Amino acid sequence: MTVFELSNELGLKKLSGDTDRNVASCYVSDLLSRVLGGCQSGDVWITVQSSLNMVAVAMMTDASCVILPEGLTAADSVIEKADDEGLIIYTSAETAYDLAVKISKLI
Repeated sequence: MTVFELSNELGLKKLSGDTDRNVASCYVSDLLSRVLGGCQSGDVWITVQSSLNMVAVAMMTDASCVILPEGLTAADSVIEKADDEGLIIYTSAETAYDLAVKISKLI
């Protein structure tokens, strides 16, 4: 499944990026040091982190995309940086738990 297919299935709202990638798995964490050690290439990363550091960590782990749950969004500077890096960031009204459950059923 690709990121775009996943976003259509989940009804996600895109904040940045346009590079479609395959989805390998899902990783949920808000502690950046844990994400650096646990998020794998191709994972969808679900987090409430919405700072520039989130973009850097997503790029370092090669996450396929980032989903901000519970209707969270990011500052314009974060969205601009993500666009520059080719990182797709989505937002969803759903909780991180609900998103992870749905993603696990789809992939």
